Amino acid sequence: MARSKKDLEGELVFNSLTSWKSLYQINGDPYVEGLLGALKDDHDLEIWASLNPLEYLPHADVQSNQRVNRVLFILALIRNSLVFSPVALTWLAISKATAAFSAYTADNSLTVVNFLEFWENGYGVLSKTWALSSVATLDFQIILLIISLTVFLGISERRVKKLRALAMESADIDRIQMSLEISKYLYGMQRPTVAVVNAATGSILRNLNSASKSLEQTSKELSKSVKSLPSHRDLLTEIKKIKARLFLGEK
Repeated sequence: MARSKKDLEGELVFNSLTSWKSLYQINGDPYVEGLLGALKDDHDLEIWASLNPLEYLPHADVQSNQRVNRVLFILALIRNSLVFSPVALTWLAISKATAAFSAYTADNSLTVVNFLEFWENGYGVLSKTWALSSVATLDFQIILLIISLTVFLGISERRVKKLRALAMESADIDRIQMSLEISKYLYGMQRPTVAVVNAATGSILRNLNSASKSLEQTSKELSKSVKSLPSHRDLLTEIKKIKARLFLGEK
């Protein structure tokens, strides 16, 4: 037995809603699950037709670029941790240099040495790792890394936000299209109301008007075709001419 057009439309809506639900990972939503069950069993569709799909269809929770977001979070954490590291490193180096300078002056009380000069040269007491130039160079490298991370994170986060906005816009468009498809299928199943009857009557009148115009056009074309055919008198005249040619030919 051939399936009706309404059954095929219902199956298409069921498949579309199932694909939309799977695409955006919408699970456990009462409206979506209930409507899928009604479409599958072809039952209680009048109730679902009274609900506006645009109000009840859930908004998709777009989860885009999760791996990129995780990497950016880790880089931001590293950047934030490095912000105060130059200050901490400098004060640690000062502490090391001060302790070494005190030990040096205690052993060389008669020698006059400038603290900054001692911090840079060490005089065999302070390790080169804590020399003023080494600490300053390391501070500069850390600050340069912080600046680079800040610029990179700013550009990357802006791009991620833009991609997320585009993904949300696409999801909203799909949601609207899905709601229109559901509304179109369920509209004729609504309980008779003034609005539904008026809409159905208007649709019938538009179809009748279109059919009337089509018939009128066909009638005009048929009338032209009939007029182009030879008349009865023309046919008799033509027959007489043919007979005359035949008799002349026999003679």
